[in-house]
Amino acid sequence: MSDINKALEDFLENTVNLNATRFEKIKKAQEVLGTFIKGSETFEDHYVETTLQGSARQKTIIKPVGEDDEFDADLLVTLKENTEWSPADYHANLASIFKDSDVYKDITDTRGKTRCVTIDYNSDFHVDLVPAIERDGQMYIFNKSTDKEECTDGDGYSQWFEQQDSYAGGYLVPVVRLIKYLRDSRNDFDTRSVILTTLIGAQVQAGDQFGSLREAFVTIMDRLDIFLSSLNEAPTIENPAMSEETFDRNWKDDDNKSFKALKKAVSTYVETTSSAESLEDWQKLFGDKFKESEEGKGNKTGGVSATAVASVGMTTRSFTPPRQYAE
Repeated sequence: MSDINKALEDFLENTVNLNATRFEKIKKAQEVLGTFIKGSETFEDHYVETTLQGSARQKTIIKPVGEDDEFDADLLVTLKENTEWSPADYHANLASIFKDSDVYKDITDTRGKTRCVTIDYNSDFHVDLVPAIERDGQMYIFNKSTDKEECTDGDGYSQWFEQQDSYAGGYLVPVVRLIKYLRDSRNDFDTRSVILTTLIGAQVQAGDQFGSLREAFVTIMDRLDIFLSSLNEAPTIENPAMSEETFDRNWKDDDNKSFKALKKAVSTYVETTSSAESLEDWQKLFGDKFKESEEGKGNKTGGVSATAVASVGMTTRSFTPPRQYAE
């Protein structure tokens, strides 16, 4: 019988993980864009720092699957508060410095963007810049459509996720990557990454300490299926570190279409994994790129190792998840 666990690890490293060269693009963009903002006349007295958020920070980002797919990075641009600006002004002024630049004017996009300014590089990569301020220990981002501030806690979310990953023995990061690959390769559902990551992370229990990637993947998928099957409509997805912040945009639609698609897809995947023993069984889920393990093949394409990055920056901060997650 094939070593399915080793095949899963190889598939993750060689097919799913973001290439090291692409990850370097993210780090370079963070440095260059931060320097550009800091050096602008508009923000030179207000710039604090630019930090990674979202999938790049959680290390759950994956390689683009289709030819037209992109990878992206969310960057939080922390600024000193300017009492003369309205919430919408932070967004407008950030967009202006890029649109007025010869370098960025043709790749700056604000269409349909309510909280960010997008720098869309001429490749398979774009960056979403989210202006923010810190006041009395609380972070705020800005909605240009409502011209209002919105509380956020990206640091708290990352610490919660790191805690869940440590409970899972470092296997939560690769499991999220595998499920995101299923989303992007099979197109059975289109759940936003932050919602998907939160739902998956919430299935981990203190002390799980899974012994293998296969065990972690099967167990977490089973728990996710049970949780989704118990619901008739999309639940509110809260930031586990800040219940006031929710991630429900494009999730709670009139007919629960997105939720129903996820619920159906997870149920179908669990039917496959519950009886999957052979390589062919697992190929029904992941496709022909899922191949028999070759001992010693390792990280052939230079992907960013899931197990390596999963252990970086672990914290000991404790969280009590909302009841819907605790159950």
